[in-house]
Amino acid sequence: MEQLLMVAIKEEVLISIVEGSMVVIIGRRGCHMNYVAQRLLEGLKAYPTMYEVSEGFVARMMLVSNVRRILSGDDKTFVPSLFPMVFIGGELIGSLDRLIAIHVSGELIPMLKVAGAIWL
Repeated sequence: MEQLLMVAIKEEVLISIVEGSMVVIIGRRGCHMNYVAQRLLEGLKAYPTMYEVSEGFVARMMLVSNVRRILSGDDKTFVPSLFPMVFIGGELIGSLDRLIAIHVSGELIPMLKVAGAIWL
């Protein structure tokens, strides 16, 4: 019961962080990909709020994601690139590969402007 309460509290904290910040990166504790996403955004003058989660939280998120994929009929049940999760303007963009794809396609800067993370 105590563990479920801790998970609920952590999820509430994450929701409040995502809703209260223009750009948020949620990643595994000590993962270098967090730094890559942070440097990409800082290079565009958008300074993200960083939040690192424990391996236990990551495992639970992957399990939930895998169960959803299995129930939906998707045969790819392992989600290796779930973290870091990038949010812009309270909306989930995806992981680092999606962030880079959006940047290469030219959609990232307009998204950051709409979210109010950059001005120029």
